[in-house]
Parts: sequence; C-alpha cells; structure tokens
Amino acid sequence: MELRHLKMIQEVARTKSLTKAAENLYLSQSALSHQLREIEDHFQAQLFIRQNKQMLLTKEGEVVLLSSQRILDEVERTTRQIRLMTEKDCGDIRLSTECYTSYPWLSGFLRAFQALYPKVDIHIKAEATRHALANLLENKIDVGIFEDNKNKNLVYTPLFSDELFAIVSPGHPWTKRKWIEIEAFQQESYIMYNIPLEESRMYNLIFQNGKPVKLYQVMLTEAILEMVKAGIGVTVQPQWVAARYLKSKELNAVKITRRGLKRTWYAGVLKNKTIPSYMASFINQLSKHMKLSEENKVQVYLAN
Repeated sequence: MELRHLKMIQEVARTKSLTKAAENLYLSQSALSHQLREIEDHFQAQLFIRQNKQMLLTKEGEVVLLSSQRILDEVERTTRQIRLMTEKDCGDIRLSTECYTSYPWLSGFLRAFQALYPKVDIHIKAEATRHALANLLENKIDVGIFEDNKNKNLVYTPLFSDELFAIVSPGHPWTKRKWIEIEAFQQESYIMYNIPLEESRMYNLIFQNGKPVKLYQVMLTEAILEMVKAGIGVTVQPQWVAARYLKSKELNAVKITRRGLKRTWYAGVLKNKTIPSYMASFINQLSKHMKLSEENKVQVYLAN
C-alpha cells in the first residue's frame, strides 16, 4: 500500500465518483479502479459500494478514510518540517481571515512578498473563514487574521484599524444622513454571514436591544453586497470590502454613530509553535501593507 492509495480513497469518498476522482487525480478511470482493487485486496475488505450511481463508503471504508487522513496529515507535516530544515526561506503559509471571503487587498501584497520569497507558497484557506480561530488552534492554518486579540493561546501582531459603515443601496433614506445611530438597524432588514448569531460580535453589538425586521444569512461577502445592491436589506462592512461598489456608486457607505464604529485587526499565530523567519517577515510586511492600503483608500473615498 502506498500514499497514492490513501489519496485515492479520500478523493473517491469526497466526490462519490470514480470518474470525477480520476479526473482530479489526473488518472484514467481504469488506473483508479486498479488502485481501488489493490487497496481492497490489501485489507481484504470492500471499501466502497455503488448505490444510486454514487460510490459510498462501507464501514470498513470509513475506518480506512479516517486513518488515511491522519497519515497524510502527518506526512505533510513531516515534509514541511524537513523542507524548512534543509532549505532556507522555503515553505508554505496557510492563511485565513475571520469573517471575510473577499481578499481584495491581498493580490498586490502577494506579488511583492513572493518577489522576495519565491520559494514560499501562500495558500488562502477560504473554507476556514467561518472557523478561523478553531482552524488555527488545530494547526490547520498557520496565520489567522482576527478582529480581536483575546485568545491566550495565540501571539498577535496588530495589522491595521478600520471603520465599519452601514452599506446601503443608493436609493436608501440613510444616504441623506451624515451618520445613523445603532438603533436604526432595528427598522431594517439585515444581511450578514451565515454563522450562529451568538458567534457574531457585530450582530450582537448592533441588535443588543432588539432585532432586525428580517434577517438574511448568506455564505459569501459578494452575495451580501449584491443583495444590498438589490435593495433587499442593509449590512455592515468596512469600506475596503465594498470598494468596487462604492467607487461605481452602486452602493453607499453611511457612518455609524457620530464617533464612528472602529476596530483593530490582528494577525495571530500559535504561541507554542516556532514560526520560520519567512512567516515572521510575512506578518510584518502584511502589517505595513495593510496600514498603507487603508490610508490610501480612505483618501480616495474622501476625494470622491
């Protein structure tokens, strides 16, 4: 049995299809079927059954799948560790941002960073967005970007501060105001990310003394902004998230309270984990980039 057999088990279990798994693994279907027979012969057990045109795991297959994940994770960790030991400034950074699935600020920074560190691969783990903290604590990502610095198991680096605005459609009555009070949200339909309400600091701040007329919860930042654009409701976002819509006047940003609603973002890494020099450099340079980007964007908005 080889690692390719374990990867095959994972892909067939994920896609529930030999054809799709073969395509994703760049194999012919006959080669994949041969691998499946090999591993079933090894365990002397049937690992999949075909039902309703899907490949479904048997109980024996579920056991092999769980073991394969642990083995492949360990091999990946070992590979990364040896790679770091044998080659300077070479490795991976797995990154996710709490709350946002949109990364408009990242492309320019990555180009500059990878010019300095061409052997460092950056992996954006968008699927970890809903549970960025849990994924970092479980070492499934290397760097998380968070709205607070409260977890004692992490070391935080301040990145930048931004201001949250009510994002509304151009025809919304709030566009005629200089600012709104938080209580005004209780008279509106509100659109937010699809997370449990008790986990949303923003929702609990805005609706601590009430609730919206109607609540919509969706998975993606882009979907939230499109729903606001259609006049379905309002949302709360920093200007950089809605930059394209604000610039084209498809959406408007309205200040929340006279003082504004501000927060600070932090990059977090595990306290008990030694990070390589390239990762420390990544965080430091990201902090400088984000502060400069935010200043430039605010100037653009004021000019418009």
